[in-house]
Amino acid sequence: MVAISGDNLKTSLGSLILGGMICTGLSGIVAMQTVLYFRLFSHDRASAKIQVAGIFILDFLHSTMIAVGNYMYFVDHFGEASITDRVFWAIGLSIALTAVLTVIVHLFFALRLFKLSKGNYWITVPIAVLAVARVVAALGKSLTTIELIRLGSFHDFGQHFRWVFTLGLVLSSVVDVLITGGLCYYLRRSRTGSGRFDHILDSVTLYTIENGLLTSVTTVVSLIFWLVRPHVLIYLGLHFAISKLYANSFLASMNARKILRAQSQSQSGSGHRLPVIFATRAAMRHSNADQLDLGTRVQITVDKTVDYAADDIPESVSDQKGRPASTV
Repeated sequence: MVAISGDNLKTSLGSLILGGMICTGLSGIVAMQTVLYFRLFSHDRASAKIQVAGIFILDFLHSTMIAVGNYMYFVDHFGEASITDRVFWAIGLSIALTAVLTVIVHLFFALRLFKLSKGNYWITVPIAVLAVARVVAALGKSLTTIELIRLGSFHDFGQHFRWVFTLGLVLSSVVDVLITGGLCYYLRRSRTGSGRFDHILDSVTLYTIENGLLTSVTTVVSLIFWLVRPHVLIYLGLHFAISKLYANSFLASMNARKILRAQSQSQSGSGHRLPVIFATRAAMRHSNADQLDLGTRVQITVDKTVDYAADDIPESVSDQKGRPASTV
């Protein structure tokens, strides 16, 4: 074990606390989006439901590992001077789960890009090659998780397997940028000049850019701290959130179909109301207002006809028989 200074110890423990809190919040959003998906798209094909369920299970296991790891740091080994250099089995498994979940989401978006480009291999093959390389890095990271747990030290792991962790983060960021750029390129090429259709494409393009930037920027920042300050666990706190962002990006893209259908029926062509990973309250109110506008254009006319029998009314009003019935 290496000696840890007091400032680095506080920074590392604080990063673990904040990372765990953010992880818990993002995991709650994953659960909410999963429930929303099964309520809105109960008739989806079985393969799509299996994908969503698999993402949720992996995310739940990841959150469990982080909770167990933080318990070991703050309870079981409380007061140890070099505690932030210790690697517990739960932390090692959380890193492996992040790699697996990231690869699944990357392959999902790579397949979507392949379909959007109508099978353009010149664009999708390089991305597929990098995605496969990311899979190899993920498998390598998963295998070295055993070594990470066996060594029990971030310092020792960094000396022997630093390149594996670095390669995984670099490839993840590169694939994010390429997939985002490819999707935006083909979405822009699909513009037809129709106001409503182009508005939907603009919303999807903005959604793609925002989600792609959110995941890639978080990964890059984690990579920078891993390279610059490997003895401080800021990178690990950020790494806690990476898998959650990918899971939410995947689920948001699945659930966004409902809002796209609502926009395709709306005559409004202003603004981008397609939510990214987190829908704001204002955006939800605006979306609900659009749906209400669709309903207020319905006009109902009620015709009421009253018939009188001649024997039941006075003779003074019997001459009204045969006149047009009153209409309300």
